[in-house]
Amino acid sequence: GLDRIVGREDGAIPRKYRELIALAVACTTQCPYCLEVHAKAARKAGATREEVAEASLLAAALRAGGAATHGLMALKFFDQE
Repeated sequence: GLDRIVGREDGAIPRKYRELIALAVACTTQCPYCLEVHAKAARKAGATREEVAEASLLAAALRAGGAATHGLMALKFFDQE
């Protein structure tokens, strides 16, 4: 049932954007199957190569932000007695 959420045609978010979101999430979860499925579906839904690249970079930026935040938390825990 969860797969149908991305693939349906009647969502409030247009299909192309749902596929780009799914692709960005697949980049963060590093799921090769999801990457293939959603990259191909994004193309079929009208996404451009540039949009796929940008979605990937957005995912990388957010993932890096999470890593930086967790690094600060690690320092906070390290400094605690």
